[in-house]
Amino acid sequence: MLSMFRILAIALLFMPLAAHADEDHDDHHEERRSLNAAIERGEILPLSEILAQTKDRIEGRVVEIEFEHDDGRPIYEIYVLRNDGRRLEYEIDARTGKILSLEDDD
Repeated sequence: MLSMFRILAIALLFMPLAAHADEDHDDHHEERRSLNAAIERGEILPLSEILAQTKDRIEGRVVEIEFEHDDGRPIYEIYVLRNDGRRLEYEIDARTGKILSLEDDD
């Protein structure tokens, strides 16, 4: 009987975490849907096009990409790991593909 109580207590302990994970999943799903809609409306370029446009200007291997709005401007943040171990962050205008800034992320 005691072991059944422990199982129930553990299950109740993790229920809020599972609910939070579902909320995060819903938020990410809505963000992706909104991003896809903006691409379809021609408001921003798809990531594949951004990467094709910038491949000769980005030094290193892409390790992470984020999409955000900076002062209302849609931005792709592309994080790159160079051969010398430095991590760089490129901010790219999602509407034009223009590299706006380059920062050493270390």
